[in-house]
Amino acid sequence: MNKMLLLFAALFLCLLSQAQELGYKVVELHQAPGQFVNELPEADEETTQEEVCQNAQMSLAQRSLISLGAYGGYITVKFDEPVKNLRGSDFLVLGNGFYAASDPVYGSETIGGSIEPGIVHVGVGDSPESAQWYELAGSEYFSSEIHDFSITYYKPTDENQSNNYIRWQCTWTDKDGTPRDSAGYHPKNTFHNQSYWPMYENKDKLTFMGGKLPNNAIDQSGNGTYWVQYRYSAGSYGYVDACSAKDSLGSSFDIDWAVDKQGFPVYLDHIDFVRVSTGIFQYCGWLGETSTEVIGFANLHLIPGYDDNPYVITPRPNPNKPSSVSLPQQAATKTQDRWFTLTGQCVDKLQRGKIYIHNGKKVVF
Repeated sequence: MNKMLLLFAALFLCLLSQAQELGYKVVELHQAPGQFVNELPEADEETTQEEVCQNAQMSLAQRSLISLGAYGGYITVKFDEPVKNLRGSDFLVLGNGFYAASDPVYGSETIGGSIEPGIVHVGVGDSPESAQWYELAGSEYFSSEIHDFSITYYKPTDENQSNNYIRWQCTWTDKDGTPRDSAGYHPKNTFHNQSYWPMYENKDKLTFMGGKLPNNAIDQSGNGTYWVQYRYSAGSYGYVDACSAKDSLGSSFDIDWAVDKQGFPVYLDHIDFVRVSTGIFQYCGWLGETSTEVIGFANLHLIPGYDDNPYVITPRPNPNKPSSVSLPQQAATKTQDRWFTLTGQCVDKLQRGKIYIHNGKKVVF
């Protein structure tokens, strides 16, 4: 605990000292509809994508929140220098999660409060469009996460509407293979009167696709007045805004958790981009939609002394992880500097962004 508090203090001072030079740049912001959209950060129909990214950059420099809106909304940052994949957690993303003073389930030892998990992807490449992207498999990835969720939001025609405000349609596949679909409306509450539609997008519909985490909110009052959003477990990991904002261990991320679209582990020696997206599709009565918030990013390896005693989170087993990697017999005596395709063919010329076998590991060049 002392180490955690000391590192959090060091990180906080480090981020404050970087107020003008964050060490990363916001290169994408595509929010889903939400009650803080067009406010965190400020935007309107005249705002361009470049300008909304600049507004987000200024907000993060001032330690102000960026709200990603309902399910799927995301932010992408590019680090000034690649984040190396070294021992332990490699980078940190701060949210604004907090635990309640007590609740009917855990009492004063609660892990419930305002917990709004966001899924993390990492990218390797020169731009968000050309980069190779991989999800970091958090604690729920192989158990309860849905991997093919797709939702489309439709721009509202009446800003004065409350319940039938923003129409949405979604599809997904259950764990047992059953295809599902649903439709409904994003409601508007009494606390925020501005448009919940991201005006800077200048689109009539927005579609988001990817993983979806299980809902985590319980109406403990039974009448909609007291909602508690729970952490998946005291030891859950791999999600943004999914623990107390003061918990730097729970807010840290290990590049070693990267998986491809089939859930197979991928070895990355570094990353260039981090993308965070709201991972839950959930409404909590008067609290409104569950929306991931971010307040800052940091390359942990740049914090003095961190690598001497890094955070090490032991991930849950990956059922797709191979026990070994077989290399061609004819190359067995001289494989130290040889590169192979995933089918075992030796290659002389490497292509950027491709996956190879090198020294018995999967490597993205």
